Amino acid sequence: MHPSDSSTETAETNEKMQEKSTNNQPHPSSGDEAAFVAIAPLYDRLMHTVPYTNWIVYLHQLLEERHARPRHILDLACGTGTVSELLSKEGFAVTGVDIAADMIAQARQKAQERNLPITYHVQDAALLDLPGQKFDLCVSLFDSLNYITDPQRLTMAMERVAAHLTRGGLFIFDLNTEYALVNKFFDQDNLGSEDRLRYDWRSEYLPDTRLCRVDMKFWYREDDGMDRAFEETHWQFAYRMDEILAMLRNAGFDQIAAYKAYTLRQPVRHSDRIFYVARAAK
Repeated sequence: MHPSDSSTETAETNEKMQEKSTNNQPHPSSGDEAAFVAIAPLYDRLMHTVPYTNWIVYLHQLLEERHARPRHILDLACGTGTVSELLSKEGFAVTGVDIAADMIAQARQKAQERNLPITYHVQDAALLDLPGQKFDLCVSLFDSLNYITDPQRLTMAMERVAAHLTRGGLFIFDLNTEYALVNKFFDQDNLGSEDRLRYDWRSEYLPDTRLCRVDMKFWYREDDGMDRAFEETHWQFAYRMDEILAMLRNAGFDQIAAYKAYTLRQPVRHSDRIFYVARAAK
């Protein structure tokens, strides 16, 4: 969750594109159900500088690398549905899932207003259950899976994704690295701006647990000119590449690749975001 993003080129240089959050418990078990309540109606305003279309361009590059032509796409941890909408407008059949009911409410409202045939569900990724539905591709973008801070539940989520993919279907997702969380890539503010929604974020990495706590303060200027203040605390877990590769293999994926974000090159020590591409083996 990083609203200061402006372009894929800038992201490749600075590697500071973040998004999403999780709940305010020391060890949240399944995602962001307790966050994105107050911020949900303002989320798209907060993220208006994120270059979503550039992320979609990169997604297509990853698909081309695999010569993949998906038709049915699952957008896991879809938030307010911006990525789902872009994919739907390209002609894909899209289903979105998120654990945060307030975010899904926003996504459904937008899809209805824009007459987009997207189906949304409120579900925990670790308990994903869409009976009778299979997908050619599952995407989970903007470091969504960092917010599943229990490795066992992340493994469960991967298993549930595999169960919902057609044989040979792809799972594409990205994760913030430990390097990003240690080096406070979440820390930012726009307090010097005239934006109606202002924010101040400060993070703390806890090396013993590999958890990163992000304390977020917001001020939103209402129509009467008064500022409404609210806060959220978000958590991410620093998964390491070898752990993710092992989880994917154990969950039933093969042909697994890891890329330095926004490239087709291997990650390096200072990569702050890694994209993973894995194929459902059966």
